Amino acid sequence: MLTGDLLRVRFRKGRIHLPYIDDRDPDHLGVAETLIRVFEENAGGNGGGTRQELDEELTDTTGTGTDFLLHRGLAKLLRDRCVFESASPVDPVELRRRIFTAAAAAYRSTDQVRIDREAILADAAKAASLDVKQVDGTFYADLKEAERLMSFKSCTPGWLLSRYNVALVQAVLLRASGMDLHIEGERPARYRDLFRKLKFFRLLHEIHQTGPGSYHVRIDGPISLFKSSQRYGLQIAQFLPSVLHCENWEITASIFWGARRREGVLKLSPDTDLKPVGPSTGQWIPEEVLWLEDRFSRLKTDWRIAAGSEVIDLGGRGVLVPEYVLTHPPTGTKVHLEFLGYWRSEGVRTRLELLGRYGPPNLILAVSAELGVDEEVPADMPGEVYRYRRTPVARDILRILEDMVETHPYASSGTLDLFDP
Repeated sequence: MLTGDLLRVRFRKGRIHLPYIDDRDPDHLGVAETLIRVFEENAGGNGGGTRQELDEELTDTTGTGTDFLLHRGLAKLLRDRCVFESASPVDPVELRRRIFTAAAAAYRSTDQVRIDREAILADAAKAASLDVKQVDGTFYADLKEAERLMSFKSCTPGWLLSRYNVALVQAVLLRASGMDLHIEGERPARYRDLFRKLKFFRLLHEIHQTGPGSYHVRIDGPISLFKSSQRYGLQIAQFLPSVLHCENWEITASIFWGARRREGVLKLSPDTDLKPVGPSTGQWIPEEVLWLEDRFSRLKTDWRIAAGSEVIDLGGRGVLVPEYVLTHPPTGTKVHLEFLGYWRSEGVRTRLELLGRYGPPNLILAVSAELGVDEEVPADMPGEVYRYRRTPVARDILRILEDMVETHPYASSGTLDLFDP
């Protein structure tokens, strides 16, 4: 991800314009190839060059010319693909303590005229079972500059340039107050994946169907939140690549840029020529929600849990993409389980109203207390909501389901309404 100091944003008649580059330009491809080679040569299986050595070589490579920001930006994206570690056979803090203690004792001694540095290092090396030459390299090995480049995930120059254009947009979206996505003409599977990605990144959003196979998605930006704006901003930026796999889309984002928070509008479409930078696959469900599936499957119960596969229209005012469907073979009952990401109390009430009017008859709406963004979350949340703190508890879900069966022992999959757990 690029930081704000690595790009220049231009305003023209209220519109934001970014310095996209031609990812087929021979000069740009040559620079990208050179930078990739620098990282490859500094990486090593047993510990390559230090972070300081890499930075010094990059400084010599990028220089201070007119493309300085581009070169630094490309290097930043490559650095994000690195793994740095402190490669030290002993604890550097303990080694320094031993050396400094010995040096202080030698300084206070009246038996010698000068401090014998080599003798002190030799004694420290012997005590730590090191070679004397290793001591110098280990002395400050715990500092960031001394970390070694253990591995680097290489890439092609063309991919790096395409990634740079996407990163420009992502850096700006970190300062968004809101974003509107219009999309149409996609396959149902693509819509399902896209809507699940919205929930995977826990974005505050509303989805409205604007016509057959077309949707308007309104997404709140990080500037509109009361808390967690930095983390949320990163998540909205990470959502962008999912859109790039679609064919017919348009994004309009309101941005506040710079220390003076100058407001502008950023518009994106396939004509912007942003290319996908990763496969159209991935983890669509947060880890703690997947953990629920594993835990629930271990419980002794007739209920069965399976991943949801439907996109359910809510009267054109939204859609439901449940994470899971829970079935009870003895009674034929089917219950949808939906998790919200970041949420406001009023948004939950609106969601419940839509679900009550247009949703399936049986549904558990799960919300995390940690993801509420109201300044003060009211205590009178509707009873149809399962609230959990950080991780949903499988036994809590089972208790709700068992209460449903006890309350409606002869219920079928079409007779239960939203319920109070």
